[in-house]
Amino acid sequence: MQLSDFETPLSQNGQGPVEPTQVQGRPMRMAKAPQPIQDTGLSNNNMPPEGLKNSMKPTKKRKTGFVISVILGFILAGVLGGGYWYIKTQEGEKTSVVPNSNSNEPAVKVTEIMNPLTGKMFPETAASWFEDRPFGIMMNNHLDARPQSGLIYADIVYEVVAEGGITRFLTFYYSNTPEKIGPVRSTREYYLVLVKELGDAMIMHDGYSPQALYAIENWPVRSLFRGGATITSICDGCVWRDNPRDVAYEHTEYTNGVKLRELGDSLGWEGQTTVRPWLFKDDPNKYSASSSATDITIDYWYHGDYTGAFKFDPTTNTYLRYTGVDASDQPIPQLDQETKEQVAAKNLIIQFAVETGIVGDDKSRLEYELLGSGKSLVFIDGKVIDATWSKIGRDERTIFYDTAGNEMEFNRGNFWIGIVPDRNVDQVVYK
Repeated sequence: MQLSDFETPLSQNGQGPVEPTQVQGRPMRMAKAPQPIQDTGLSNNNMPPEGLKNSMKPTKKRKTGFVISVILGFILAGVLGGGYWYIKTQEGEKTSVVPNSNSNEPAVKVTEIMNPLTGKMFPETAASWFEDRPFGIMMNNHLDARPQSGLIYADIVYEVVAEGGITRFLTFYYSNTPEKIGPVRSTREYYLVLVKELGDAMIMHDGYSPQALYAIENWPVRSLFRGGATITSICDGCVWRDNPRDVAYEHTEYTNGVKLRELGDSLGWEGQTTVRPWLFKDDPNKYSASSSATDITIDYWYHGDYTGAFKFDPTTNTYLRYTGVDASDQPIPQLDQETKEQVAAKNLIIQFAVETGIVGDDKSRLEYELLGSGKSLVFIDGKVIDATWSKIGRDERTIFYDTAGNEMEFNRGNFWIGIVPDRNVDQVVYK
């Protein structure tokens, strides 16, 4: 089945190059970790000489008062220091102490930076990506586009039906920047709602629906496509065509994440952005009392080529991804084109949302209501948790809660989020 939005590498509107869309950014650097507090107590090396101590010997009453004052001082310092540490760790950085192999030298203190998309911690020296912003790719999931490239490196993958029951991926990259990602396809307005909730993230796509074009120009959205990614004179090497499978033209476009970042810098989109992170847990038994769920099947519209499936792997604590079924109705592993590794996710979320057709649209395009609230399922650690989702504004992060109203805490690692029509709740089956 050929999709209706046929992309062209020549220009964005068929009328030649366009002026890059200018969007104002709001760069932000996450707060630095606190500096270590110097010990103000006396050591053996700076105590007064013995003769001076004897001449200044206090009375018992004064000595008792001095001891009490010192104890109270240490208690107050501990309370203030502990509170300060807690605040700073919530801001995304923390300082850990690494033992030095030479016991005669002081321990080395390493500042770690958290990827706000995944909760994973990186040494500051290995977090050069922190100076950039996340970018998204509209990735083709047509039968002829598989296996995809770069999917295994995504921090977050959203899967939503584009039209006709065919799902499409919106993949976000922050701590990883692959040099081959794709195939690339066009975008829809509801995908851009997901882009906006990640601060001022950039997005690469090729083509758009009329509603998406309006959003790009008026919300606005940092569209690398509108910024000239497919125009060689603006970004040489940003995109190319690769067709070893001899498939239709629209399933052959790939992009280079490094080149896209360079293009974003040239458009004035360099610098950091503000992303509201989800909560991340360090307790492996946080949800141990929840029901087990190790085999999940998702029929977004119907069972077949676009059925998504996940099987829990306890050795890696991840969910292995499968896409479509073979002639024996067995799920087909979703592999990376280059590495041949199977795609996997640390956290799997199913978000149920209202889906409607756009009235009068001759391409049978869809709308998804992603503002408001609804039901969801969270699969984590081989368990399933009944949950809800809430998004209070277009630029606000979607937050997930358990049925008691507590914000969900996730594993540190990547996410796969399937957005399923709420009429098809019974088509998400797990055991």
